[in-house]
Amino acid sequence: MRKRLTIGSHMFISLIGSFCGPLAAQDVSPDWSQGTELRVASRIGMPVLHDEVVYFGTEEGLVYAVNVDTGREIWRFKTGGPALPRPRVQDGTVYIGSQDGWLRALDASTGELRWSFEAGNVDWPVRDIYINGTPTVVDGVVYFSSEDFNVYALDARTGVERWRLRLGEEPQALEIPIVDGVAYIGAWDGFLYAIDVAKGEISWRSDTDNDHIGRTVRDPVHGLRWISDNPSGETLSNQAPYVTVVPIVTGEAVFFSDWAGNLMAVDRATGVQQWRFKPPTANSRHVGSRSYIVMFDDVLFYSTLEDRHLYGVDASTGQQVWQHETEGMPHGPMYLEDGVALFGELILNDEGQHSAFLAHALDLRTRKVLWTTDDLTAFPFVTNGVVYYGGGDGAIHARDLRSGRKVERAEP
Repeated sequence: MRKRLTIGSHMFISLIGSFCGPLAAQDVSPDWSQGTELRVASRIGMPVLHDEVVYFGTEEGLVYAVNVDTGREIWRFKTGGPALPRPRVQDGTVYIGSQDGWLRALDASTGELRWSFEAGNVDWPVRDIYINGTPTVVDGVVYFSSEDFNVYALDARTGVERWRLRLGEEPQALEIPIVDGVAYIGAWDGFLYAIDVAKGEISWRSDTDNDHIGRTVRDPVHGLRWISDNPSGETLSNQAPYVTVVPIVTGEAVFFSDWAGNLMAVDRATGVQQWRFKPPTANSRHVGSRSYIVMFDDVLFYSTLEDRHLYGVDASTGQQVWQHETEGMPHGPMYLEDGVALFGELILNDEGQHSAFLAHALDLRTRKVLWTTDDLTAFPFVTNGVVYYGGGDGAIHARDLRSGRKVERAEP
């Protein structure tokens, strides 16, 4: 079964269920890398490259260090649960969270455990506390969030807790940007929080001003659910004002979106809303916006899930300047470098089940796709023009960001 994705004037064809190779713009046919020598048996999480070494976790709870030149394993470490977030590597230490509720600090050279910290518990009867984001390390302090509603600050060298701050609901972010001593993070209660990291206190919080009416409840089987208080009494579990995107912080503003698909700009000092963009295709149903936003030439690019659109919004005015409808459910964009960003696209089959996950390199100058691939298991990592990702064959692969071609040796 063939699926078509058209962006700009270029069309790409992927074969669902098996790989037939992307048809790239300008007659460029990406040469698939054979990947690392190491093959792992479970799904690979988001990798990161640091000092000629690729670090990544897996669904079976193993954390690996692999030589980027030889593709050979340097070390591995076993955690107590799936370790799929992208690790943070800084000052000779690998920081990574896992779905057993522990944050661990590993020696980057040997993989030996330096310290571990267990997040606190809440009444969650069906599964462990998840740590799903990449820790942020600033001035010797590690910051991360957990499903127990808390944001934590730990001493980066010892793992000793400095403070914890409980938010109104579960904080959710793939990472926490910290600018000038303030951390910005969204939560399931529909607020973006600004946190003074020196004090561990909330400086302000900004409501999404969402026009959906309802409340969040905790289901003992499914976790968090959104109950709509509409006249029909219909339960719309995905119709919610959750803020799970990684915000963009500029000199005077913070930009973020919610699960209703709205994109907002708030004053960085006060949290007062400056403008709010509501997608023209949005209705009372969830359209969803999560993961990342990117900004290029004063235009914000983000995606909505169920209405399957990419949008470009003027950062100063909040006015739409571009949109494109995708066939699948888009995620991102993310990892902007030299005007090129990556975004994912989830393809569903006729029964509404996951059929394939595509990644596209989008030139934000021309708004056209440069190349695409379907051989990945999680969001990739980009550094210095090279894309690193875990493939369905259990290996780490590398591609040139602009051309999509195989990279024999990645220069860090």
